Amino acid sequence: MDAFQLQGHDLASLRRVALPEPRPGPGEVRIRVAAASVNYRDYALASGRYQPELPRPFVPLSDGVGRIDAVGAGVRDFAVGERVLGHYTTRWIEGPFKSENHLSKLGGPLDGWLAQWVVLPAAAVVRAPDFLDDAAASTLPVSGLTAWSALRKLELAPGASVLVQGSGSVSLMALQLAAARGLDVIATTGDAAKAERLRALGAREVIDYRTRPDLAAAVREATAGRGVDGIVDVVGGASFAGLLHAAADNARIAVIGFLQGTRVDGELIGPIMARQLNIHGVSVGSRRDFEAFLAEVERARIQPVVGERYGFERGAEAIAAMAGARGFGKPVVLFDAAA
Repeated sequence: MDAFQLQGHDLASLRRVALPEPRPGPGEVRIRVAAASVNYRDYALASGRYQPELPRPFVPLSDGVGRIDAVGAGVRDFAVGERVLGHYTTRWIEGPFKSENHLSKLGGPLDGWLAQWVVLPAAAVVRAPDFLDDAAASTLPVSGLTAWSALRKLELAPGASVLVQGSGSVSLMALQLAAARGLDVIATTGDAAKAERLRALGAREVIDYRTRPDLAAAVREATAGRGVDGIVDVVGGASFAGLLHAAADNARIAVIGFLQGTRVDGELIGPIMARQLNIHGVSVGSRRDFEAFLAEVERARIQPVVGERYGFERGAEAIAAMAGARGFGKPVVLFDAAA
C-alpha cells in the first residue's frame, strides 16, 4: 500500500513508501482511509522535538476517518461499508488514565493514518457523525476529544468564564463546545482577521496578545478584575507562570499543550496556593469519553473548523505546515481528491 513513513528525527526523514497491504486479524477491522488531519504532536514528532525515544519507522498522523472494507474473525459490532473514526489511544477503552496507555497511541509509536489502510482493534473504533464530511470528521479524535476532556476537568457551569488560547484545533473546539454550553468565552490571537472569526464562533472577548502582552491584566480587565473560572492552556512553557494571574479564586486550569516548550520558569506555588488554583493534566480521553464527545457534537451540530486541505501526495507538506505561524483550523489530508 502507499504510505508515508517517519524513518528518523527530522522532516527530511518522512518518506513516501510502499508497504505490504495489511490484513485484519481476529477482533480487528481494516479501514480504507478517506481523510487524516494533522496535530501539533505530529509535527513535533516528525521534527524531533517530542519523544525522540519512540522507535522508528512508523506511519504518522493520529487522526483519521474512513470506511471499513474488511473485518477479522469475531467482529460483531461493525460491518464492511461503515464510516468510522479510530480512537487515538487504542487500549484506553474506559476508566481512568494509565501511563501504559501511551504505548497504544496511533501515529507513534503505533502506525497512524497517513497510509491507504489502517488496521485497528474493533474496540478502538467508533462510528463517524453522519452530518460531518470526511474532512471535518477527521479532525475529531485527538484535538476534539482533548478539548472536551479539558472542559470536563474544568467543571464549569453555564455563565462561568473560560480562557482559550489562539486558533489551534484544540482551542477552536474548546471555544465551540464552551459557547454551545453557555459559557463566557475569552479568546486570544495575534491576528485581527482571526479575531473576527473567533467572535463568530462564540467568543465574547478576543485579546490581541501582540498589543496586550500582559495577558493576565487584559483578562482581568475583561472580567471586571475577577479573572476567569477556567483556562485551557495549550501554550505551556515560559508563559505558564504569568497565566496563573489570569485565574480567578478557585479556578481550574487544564494543561494540554507545549507550544512554548515543557519547562516553566517563575513563581508557581505562591499563586496556586494564594488563590486555591486547581491544575489538571489532560491526555485526550478514553473510547467511552470519545463516544460521549461525539454525542455532544451531534446534539449541538458543531462543525469543526477545517484548515488547508492537501492531497495525499502532499502529506509531508501538511505536517510541515504546523511549523511557525499557522492558518485558521486544522490541516487535513484528503486521500481520494486533489486539494
